[in-house]
Amino acid sequence: MDDTKILKLKEIIERLHNGEEASAVRGDFEAEFGTVAAEELAAAERKLMESGAITVDQVMKLCDVHAAVFGDSIDAIHGSQKVDESPGHPAFVFIKENEGLTAFLDGPFAKAVADYRSKPGSATIGALLVALKDLSKLDRHYSRKENLFFPYMEKAGITAPPKVMWGVDDEIRALWKLLISTIEESQTVLEAELAQLEEQVRSMIHKENNILMPMLEGVMDKDSWLAVARDSADIGYAFNGGIEGASPSDATSWYRWNATISGKLDDQALKAADGEIRLPSGHMNVEELTWMLNSLPGDITFVGADDRVRYFSEGKDRIFPRTRTIVGREVAHCHPPKSLAAVEALVADFKAGRKESESFWLQRGDKFILIRYFAVRNDKGDYLGVVESSEEISALRALEGEKRL
Repeated sequence: MDDTKILKLKEIIERLHNGEEASAVRGDFEAEFGTVAAEELAAAERKLMESGAITVDQVMKLCDVHAAVFGDSIDAIHGSQKVDESPGHPAFVFIKENEGLTAFLDGPFAKAVADYRSKPGSATIGALLVALKDLSKLDRHYSRKENLFFPYMEKAGITAPPKVMWGVDDEIRALWKLLISTIEESQTVLEAELAQLEEQVRSMIHKENNILMPMLEGVMDKDSWLAVARDSADIGYAFNGGIEGASPSDATSWYRWNATISGKLDDQALKAADGEIRLPSGHMNVEELTWMLNSLPGDITFVGADDRVRYFSEGKDRIFPRTRTIVGREVAHCHPPKSLAAVEALVADFKAGRKESESFWLQRGDKFILIRYFAVRNDKGDYLGVVESSEEISALRALEGEKRL
């Protein structure tokens, strides 16, 4: 990669950040470069953030502006790196979900918005609320991207673009939650936020198709795609119904066929370990330990002293999405930008011995979720890591009196 070209790209992004008109910058860009690879654009943004010249939040705000400047000049859009076109392949499914999302925006969503604007009333507001709730299913699409794709980008040293994109995803989530809650509470439609939501969703489709997917083609091999295919169903799909080659059954068929011919249909690592695990207070085999931990209520996740995810439980009632691709991932990359500072401060307090535990709680509809963190130390007091416990406890909060065995 040409460092000189990256530095020139960096200068152009800085000009955008400093408020220069996109039209003027675009002219200089086309005269200087003509076309540029998506990877080079990502590298320029990364250099900006690493130098401290611009923050992740600032890049996030600029994202749509410099996408408009670089737009069709990104050579990935012209097909220099095609995503896999095999039906059922995770990249194929992801792109097709965006096609289904676009059809939804142009069809049912557009109709609900138009009907409301032409004749505001309880009926049209109700239909718009249904459309917004349908749109919020997009969370599954974004969650797969954040939990399955981003870890591979980070392992390849591409850390800034995932942070920026995750931040925009969270802005979109916040918008649809605000719109839905406002309608439910007061039968009021926030017009500006509604327009902003649609604009950001459509912009994200463009970024995913033309910037994210070509980047993934450069960092993921066949085994990586198999791992993504294996874990995708745990998070779920959205807007892929009725699209040939992109249904959940198509995705499952692709995985089973490719995993079988590569000899990786099942994870044999645990099955091969038939010896006992001996602990100070007892012993058990791998199968017993696995299912004992998976039988605990809620989720547990362990992060080692090196700040990398080492383990998470896989119980049937999951609180937050976790996929096996996060094992080995830096914990800082497992959280959206808005909560990163709090996570880093908590871990620092555990390491320094200032805290031994911390609790948070949140209400999600009728569910009350308790999240607890505990420092893990040995008998000498050495810090070994942190364990996170998440549990839905609304039933426990309602308990009264006694129930004795």
